[in-house]
Amino acid sequence: MSAIDISVIITSYNVERYIARAIESALAQTGVGLEVIVVDDASNDGTWAIIEGITDPHVKKIQLPGNGGPSVARNAGIEAATGAWIAVLDGDDQYLPGRLERLLDRARNTHADIVVDNLTVMREEDGQHFPMFRDFAKRQKLTLEDFIAGNQNFSRGFALGYLKPMISAAFLKEKNIRYQPDIRIGEDYLLMMELLASGAVCAVEPKEGYGYTVRAGSISHRLKLADVERIRSADERFFTQYKVGAEAHLLQRQRTENLEKTYAYTLMVDALKDQDYTKFFTLMWEFPAAAVLLWQPVWVRVKRLF
Repeated sequence: MSAIDISVIITSYNVERYIARAIESALAQTGVGLEVIVVDDASNDGTWAIIEGITDPHVKKIQLPGNGGPSVARNAGIEAATGAWIAVLDGDDQYLPGRLERLLDRARNTHADIVVDNLTVMREEDGQHFPMFRDFAKRQKLTLEDFIAGNQNFSRGFALGYLKPMISAAFLKEKNIRYQPDIRIGEDYLLMMELLASGAVCAVEPKEGYGYTVRAGSISHRLKLADVERIRSADERFFTQYKVGAEAHLLQRQRTENLEKTYAYTLMVDALKDQDYTKFFTLMWEFPAAAVLLWQPVWVRVKRLF
C-alpha cells in the first residue's frame, strides 16, 4: 500500500471566494493518509495568491502557464499524484466530514476500482441544502448501463455525470485513462464511461459526502453550440473505441436523441436573441419536442415562487 492513501486533486479557476474552503475541507479529512494537489488553471483573480499562502506540508501547488480547462488541470494533478487513490474536488466545492474515510472503507470492503457517493447541493441563493439524488441509497453498484441511463437529460436537473468519484490510481495507470483535454463540459462523464467500459467495478457509498455549490445568482447552465458538438463527437469516439453491449447502445441512442433535442433548443434560443423569428418558428416546426424546453426556465421560477 502506498504511504499516501488518497491524492486529492483540487482544480481552480477564478474561485478566490471559495478555494481556501475547498482546501481546508480536504485537509480536515480524518482516518486516511492524504496529499492535496492544488492545480490552478491560470486564474486571473486572487486565487493563486491564496493558494501560495497555504503552508500545510500536505499541500502541493501547481500553477498552469495558460488556461487549459478542467480536463488539462486534472490530468496535471494525476501526473503529480502519489496516492493509491485519486479523488477530485472542484475549487468552489467542498468535502463533508468523514467523506474520504467512508469511501476508502467502501473500496476495501467491495474490492472496487471506483467509489462514488451522493452529493449535497448547497444553494447560496436561499441557503438550502439537499441531496442531489433522492434514491441514491438504493444503489450498491453502478454499471455502464446505469451510468448512461442516468445521463439522459441535458436541459435541467442533475445527472450522474455530476458524481465525483474516488478512483484507483493503479487502474488509471493500467488502462492509461485520462481526462480528454479538449472537453471542458462533461469531462467527468467521459472519464467514468471509459473506466466502466474498461471493466472497472464501481461501488456506491449511499451517504452524502461532497458539497456541490450552486452560486448565488447563477442560472441553469445552457449548453453552447460548440459544447453540444464536442459532447456529440466525444460520444461517437467512445463508441468507436469501446465495445459495449446492446443495452448500452440502446441507451446511448436515447442519449443522442436528447442531445439533438437540446441542440435544437439552443438554436431556438439563439434565433430569439438574434430576433430571427423566421428561423425560430422553422425550428419549432421541425423540432416540436425541443420547443417544450423553452418553458422550463419559466416553470423553474414559478416553482420557486410557491
